[in-house]
Parts: sequence; C-alpha cells; structure tokens
Amino acid sequence: MMLSKRSEEFIANVRMYLMTSGKNEREIDEVAEELEDHLAELEIRGESVDRITGGSPREYLASLEQEMDNDYAGWLKYVPAFLVSFAAFAAMGPAIRGMFSLNLLQLIGYPVVAGVVIMLYRTMFRKMAAGQWSDKKLFLVGGGLSMLSVLLFVGVLLAGSFIMDPFYTAGRTGNLVIILLSATAFAAAAAMMGSWLLITIPVALFLPEWLILSMPLQEEAKMLFSAVLPFIAVVLVLAAHLLYEKRKADDV
Repeated sequence: MMLSKRSEEFIANVRMYLMTSGKNEREIDEVAEELEDHLAELEIRGESVDRITGGSPREYLASLEQEMDNDYAGWLKYVPAFLVSFAAFAAMGPAIRGMFSLNLLQLIGYPVVAGVVIMLYRTMFRKMAAGQWSDKKLFLVGGGLSMLSVLLFVGVLLAGSFIMDPFYTAGRTGNLVIILLSATAFAAAAAMMGSWLLITIPVALFLPEWLILSMPLQEEAKMLFSAVLPFIAVVLVLAAHLLYEKRKADDV
C-alpha cells in the first residue's frame, strides 16, 4: 500500500532525527520499516500519524531516541568527509584569487569553525525533523546557515591575514595545485556522503568568482560581482534542490 505524503515525510523525519542522534544505521532502517508497516495499517483504518505520536512528534522522537543505543563510532566514518570538504571550502577561494596562504590562526581557526558548523547543521536537522518545517522555513534557515558557514570561514581568513604573517604562501603553481586538490576533495566528500550538493554548492560558489576574475573588468566591478553573484548562485542551487526533493516526494 502507498503511504500518504504526510506519513512518508514523518518516516523521513524520524530517519533524520535518529541519524543526527548518532544511532545505528541498521537499527534506524528497522525502525523505519516497522513504522512504514504500522502507518500502512493505520491508514487502512482511516487513522494517521497522530495515532503514533499522540499529537506531539517532538516527544515521540525524544522517547524513541532514549530507547535506542548510540553508535557514534559508526558515524565517525563521515568525519573525514566533513573535514575534507571544509578544508576545501577554506582553500578554494583564496587559491582562485591567487592568494592562498596559511598562518597559525587560520590553522587553528578552520577546524574550530568546522566543528561549530557541524553542530549548527546537526541542530537544524534535529529541529526540522521534530518540528516538521515547511519548505519555505527549511529554505530560509538552510540558506541562512549556508551563508553563515561561508562568512565564518571568511572571517577566520581575514582575521588571520590582519593579525599575523603566514608561514606558507603559495605561488602560481601552488595555487593551481590547491585548486585541483580542493576540487578532488569536493568530489570525494560527495561520494562518501552520497550527496551531490557537496559538488553543486562549491561550483555555484566558486565558478562565478573564477569567471569574473577572468573577465576584462575594472577591479571595483570584479569585487562587487565576486561578492554578490556567488551567493545568488548558491541560493538558486539550494532552491532547485528543495524543489527537486519536493517534487520527488509528491511523486511517491
């Protein structure tokens, strides 16, 4: 039996909530399958998700989380993908501008920012799953968090540049190597995480800047376009992704 859209979204939210709680993947699959069967029986009787949650998805998810054991070790395999993608984000922009350098503040600050961003995304996904956000709210919060992540990395970059001298400055060849390594890192992270957003977002963020810097424009125009167009491109990519996911869910 085909489940209703609401039931399908509820199961997806349960999966996301338990994943961000560090639960075992196999057990999450088992819970999702049991829920699918239970919801199918309820819908045959004319009942809905509320029969399971008692009208409070947040409390139901919290109780389900407490009943399951944590499996943080199983999720450690995704840590390299996060770290690699964050490192690539931090390195790609300066390398494209031919200005990649590294100092002690940046060496320490980038991992700290990466940890903060991971925690922010974890919090967002948990609140989204428990609160059953609308597409509009998800787009606004997700887009805002993406922008905040970029700004935090840029902030560390600028702070490090003003406060202390770099211990490494890349030349022309070094910048090209860093660009190629960053692109490879994005592809590897996308394959590890199974999400092509880890490729499309960097392309949207960095390709416009590379094209703008290659154009015969005045420096003021390059600075303006480089500051605005990449963020517009990222927002459009996120909007297209959400629209695709929504249409896919509607077709189920």
